[in-house]
Amino acid sequence: MKVRNRNLDPERIADFESFRSGILELIVKNKPLSEILNEIVFGIETLNPTMVCTIVLIEDSKIKIGAAPSLPKDYNDAIEGVTIGPEVGSCGTAAYTGKRVIVEDINKSHLWKNYKEIALKVGLLACWSEPIRSHGDTVVGTFAIYHHQIAIPSEFDIFIISETADLVSIAIDKSTTSSKLTESEKRFRDFFEKNSSMILIIEPITGDIYDANEAAVLFYGFPHEQIIKMNIDSINVMNQDDLKKERLLAIAENKSFFTFTHKLADGQTKQVEVYSTPIESNNRPLLFSIIHDVTERKIAEEKVNALLSEKEMILREVHHRIKNNMTILNNLLQLQASANESEEVRNSLKEATSRIKTMSLLYDKLYSGKINQELSLYEYLVPLTNEILSLFPSPVQLQMKVESIMMASEQLQAIGIITNELLTNSLKYARNTAHELEIRVNAWLNDSIFYLIICDNGNGFHLNDSNEETNGFGLNLVKMLTKQFKGNLSFNGEKGAEYQFKFPLSLSNHNSNRL
Repeated sequence: MKVRNRNLDPERIADFESFRSGILELIVKNKPLSEILNEIVFGIETLNPTMVCTIVLIEDSKIKIGAAPSLPKDYNDAIEGVTIGPEVGSCGTAAYTGKRVIVEDINKSHLWKNYKEIALKVGLLACWSEPIRSHGDTVVGTFAIYHHQIAIPSEFDIFIISETADLVSIAIDKSTTSSKLTESEKRFRDFFEKNSSMILIIEPITGDIYDANEAAVLFYGFPHEQIIKMNIDSINVMNQDDLKKERLLAIAENKSFFTFTHKLADGQTKQVEVYSTPIESNNRPLLFSIIHDVTERKIAEEKVNALLSEKEMILREVHHRIKNNMTILNNLLQLQASANESEEVRNSLKEATSRIKTMSLLYDKLYSGKINQELSLYEYLVPLTNEILSLFPSPVQLQMKVESIMMASEQLQAIGIITNELLTNSLKYARNTAHELEIRVNAWLNDSIFYLIICDNGNGFHLNDSNEETNGFGLNLVKMLTKQFKGNLSFNGEKGAEYQFKFPLSLSNHNSNRL
């Protein structure tokens, strides 16, 4: 087993180990080699979008494309069948010398003098190639990473290219061994004993360890003659009955991937992923199990989770402090309003207080435990409306019908501000001594369009009488927010004032219930 540099980014290592686990699962399921090689290339390119990868196989000293889905066909055709040698690009040279070849600038490399024209034509400027060795230490191919710019590999890049070449080696060896197992027990034995991955062969009913390769012996710390006399129950800390059920699932091919805690000879415990597939030896069913140590990955995941928890705690504290500051500001404005003799000033301060409450209530919802998540429109809009009405002393008959729609906080804040401005407008101007003021608030979602209607039974007014200068700050603010959300605001002033606000709402999951 290789000792990995602990200075590498644990998050990126965790991503690679997760990808590696998926490939190993394909290997133990005996997926076709071509499918596995393509998955390896796609996986590395997904983890590292600036990379273009290829797996080259060597047959009779000639290059054969194993997997190169992202390279142009003209380029693949040009190198297919080329004989390897000391100056045959990065892959041909790496396969010939058996050593890693790093070419940072194809245009200036003597290794590419006969092939740089086709490479530069398709925009390939750098190429790093790693030999792929079989269990017998024979070079069977190369794994190469191309770049569309001059590129020097980092320490993590070297880790990626080396580990991926080893992974391809396992895939090739497993494919070769599986297809020829019945023809050559010796080849299987060589693969088993010399493979760098830990492998155990287990009797599924009793759990007895039938055999262990050298890598497994080194990992667990038991001598070979001792470990093959042991039962898997003495290594796996899971309850014996439950562990037997898992083995039976594996032998029946109902399950192939397992996560266990294994105990080593020195008492240490390791988190492992086990990929088990049934095989036969002398008409005897056995489990061929590849064990992969994921302890470092689990530690990295725990560190990431701890950082996420710390980030969430900081965000909660920020929201909490903002809410407290808003409360102080709100109280100061209320004191200023009560101490001022001018009704116009008091009304202006009251409007400012209302706007602050709109934002304060949203932060209150965030602080209650929904940081960075969608919030319920119903849980926000109903208490907000009641808060706004409480600022005005006269009675109001309120009718609300609001759907429980999960929305992003920035969307809710805009809706809250719009609701505040339109409600305040009704409370200030719609009162009529002939009857009690009635206000209706409806909000719903239809075909991914969000609708908000706010109307009153006041005297209304003509939209023609309204313009940018006479609207005032509130209505101009509503129009600005409507434009920002690519929405539409319509008005009807014939029988009271009725505002309809709508905008497209794209949510991956908006279960809405009318309340």
